[in-house]
Amino acid sequence: MKKFLAGCLMGLVLLGVLVGATLYFAWGYIRPVVTTVTDVASGATRLGEAMDIDRELRNTRPFDPPASGELTEGQVTRFVRVQQQTRTALGDRAGAFADKYRELSRSTPEGTVVVPSLQDLLGGVTDLSGVYLDAWRAQVAAMNEAGFSRDEFSWVRVRVYQAAGLEAVRYDARDLADAIGRVAEGANLDVPTVTLPDAPAANRALVAPNRDLIRSWLGMAFFGL
Repeated sequence: MKKFLAGCLMGLVLLGVLVGATLYFAWGYIRPVVTTVTDVASGATRLGEAMDIDRELRNTRPFDPPASGELTEGQVTRFVRVQQQTRTALGDRAGAFADKYRELSRSTPEGTVVVPSLQDLLGGVTDLSGVYLDAWRAQVAAMNEAGFSRDEFSWVRVRVYQAAGLEAVRYDARDLADAIGRVAEGANLDVPTVTLPDAPAANRALVAPNRDLIRSWLGMAFFGL
C-alpha cells in the first residue's frame, strides 16, 4: 500500500513538473503577444491626449479648397515654417521618427514605397508616444502662429508632400488620432486610401526650392505630422 501511495505521489509530482514546464514554455510563446497587446492598449490610451491637444487650435473655420488643387505661395511658406518650428522643438528626439520609419517601411523592386498596415503604424506610434505628443503640441502651437485651421493644414500638407515627390505620405494627424481611439476600442481598421490627381505644375514649382528640406521631414510626415 505504501509503495502504491508513494508511486501515486511520485506520479503527481512528475505531472506537476510536466504541467509547470508546459505552462512555462507556452508562456514563452504567449508572453510576447500579451505584452504587445498590453503595450499598444496603453500607448493608445496615452495617445488619446492628441485630440485634446488639437482642440487648442484657434482657427476653426472651414476651409474651401480650390477646384484646381493649386497651392499658394503663402500656404507653402506657412507650412514650411510650421514644420521647421516643430522639428526645432523636438531637437535630437526628431531622429526617433526617422528611425521608426526606416524600421517599418519597405520598397518594391521598382523603388515604390509600400505603406505599412495601419496596425503596424499604430504600433510604431505607440513606441513613440511621448515624443509624438510633444511633436503634436509643438505643431499645433506653430499652426496657431501661422493661422492654420486643421482643415487647411491637412489639405496643404498632403499637396506639399505630393509635390515634393513623397506620394507615400497619406496619413493625417487628425485621422490617425481617430484611428488610435477606434483601435483601442477593438476596431479592425484598414489603411485609409487617398487618391490624388497628378500634382499641378504650379505646386511643384512652389515646393521645388524647399524640396530637400521637406524630404528631411519624412519621418515625422510618415506618422501624420
